[in-house]
Amino acid sequence: YDWDVVNEVIDATKPDCMRRTEWYRLTGSDYIVRAFEVAREVAPDATLILNDFGTTDTYKRQCIYDFVQEMQAQGVPIDGLGFQSH
Repeated sequence: YDWDVVNEVIDATKPDCMRRTEWYRLTGSDYIVRAFEVAREVAPDATLILNDFGTTDTYKRQCIYDFVQEMQAQGVPIDGLGFQSH
């Protein structure tokens, strides 16, 4: 089974590509790291997903790719991506 751990965290209009949510304003991207860590702890067999929209935009797609690469290099257990298409 899959868990959408975080949703819509990328904003390609920002220099660091991060959406300015209240959680981001309080902790930076640390809340994303912690959300994936806790999800892995409580659901060790789940596929953990970062979900976002607008992935057909070249710059946003690159932001997502770079962010996931950085997080995985730090050991954050992101297993996959969800692409919204309403």
